[in-house]
Parts: sequence; C-alpha cells; structure tokens
Amino acid sequence: MVLTDGDGRQRILDAAIIGFAERGYAGTTTAAIARAAKVTQPLVHHHFKSKDGLWRAAMDQVFGDVPEVVPDDPALTPAQILFDAVERFVLLAARRPAMTRIIAREGTSPSPRLTYLVDRYLRAPFTRIIGVLRDGQGAGLIPASLRPELLLFFFLGAGNHIFDVAALAKESVGIDVAAPATRADFIAMIHDVLRTGVFRNQEAS
Repeated sequence: MVLTDGDGRQRILDAAIIGFAERGYAGTTTAAIARAAKVTQPLVHHHFKSKDGLWRAAMDQVFGDVPEVVPDDPALTPAQILFDAVERFVLLAARRPAMTRIIAREGTSPSPRLTYLVDRYLRAPFTRIIGVLRDGQGAGLIPASLRPELLLFFFLGAGNHIFDVAALAKESVGIDVAAPATRADFIAMIHDVLRTGVFRNQEAS
C-alpha cells in the first residue's frame, strides 16, 4: 500500500529519524525513506524539498524540546535547576533514543550538520547548565576543582546512554529501560550523585 499526501508526512519523518540515527546522513537516501514510509519518493520531495530539508525537519522533531530541558526560573537555586534538568533530560532521552544515536554520529567530526545542531538546539542549554554550575561554585556549593564543562558531558553521557543500549541492558542484567519504575530509579540515582559528588554542601542542595 502506498500512502497518500494526507497521511504520509509523519510516516516520512518517522522513517527518516530511524534512517539518520541508524545509518547516518550519507547512508540514508530519500528512496529508502520513501520505501520505509510506504510513500512515493516524489511525496518526500513535495513535503521537504530535498534530503537536507528532510534532515532538518527530522532534527526539529528529535531535538526541538532540548532547549526546554533547562528550567528558566530565577527563583530556583542552582541545585534545583540541575535536579530538574536531569529529570527532564533523562525522560526526553528515554522517549527519543534516536537523539543519542544521531549525536554520536554527527558529533565525531566537524560538519555543517553538527554546527546546525549545536547552534539551533544545543548551545543555549549547554551554556545555561555551565552557567548554573559556575553559579554553584561561586556560592561555595560546588568544589572549584570540578570543571563545569566536564561535568556537563559527564551527566549527558550518564543520562542518555542506557536508553541507546536498551537491548544490552535487558539481555545482560535484566534492566527494562522502558519501565517507569526503572526511569524513576535512574533519575533518583543521578540526583544522589549530584548531592554527594557535586553539591558537597548538603543543606544547600
């Protein structure tokens, strides 16, 4: 069955996200995406004009919520902002494992696509988190010896990797990353690492 214009656009995006996550930009063709989405290839170009246009639309669906991960509330303390951001990020990574796979591919070398992802979705929340960590250091809550930029990537890696290797987690040690209880326990564990390993002043955190 070949789908029509009216019901094909989202299927194209879904197929494109899987393709770009699993095979990268170079390894993904609009013809393959059309086949996976059960639409004609001209319909792909009708909606997205080009492979690059499709890639950008797919990235907007995958990464569009990332800037909202870091709360923008001046009433919150640095610890509250980070605890909230960790929870939001873990839940987002759980819903969209393709996000991790795409970043793993695009983040290995400079490219216009990496620049696009950084400028459009990542730079602002990254800068915000680093600023929050520095504020915590300035307030004496976080040891000055901890580099904020390294802490950022420490928690990025900790917060999303398990969802990219769900099959490994299940087969090796029986973790079901799709279970709400697992996600809640995972968030609580990262919060505990923040409290004991980053925010040394327990009362402040």
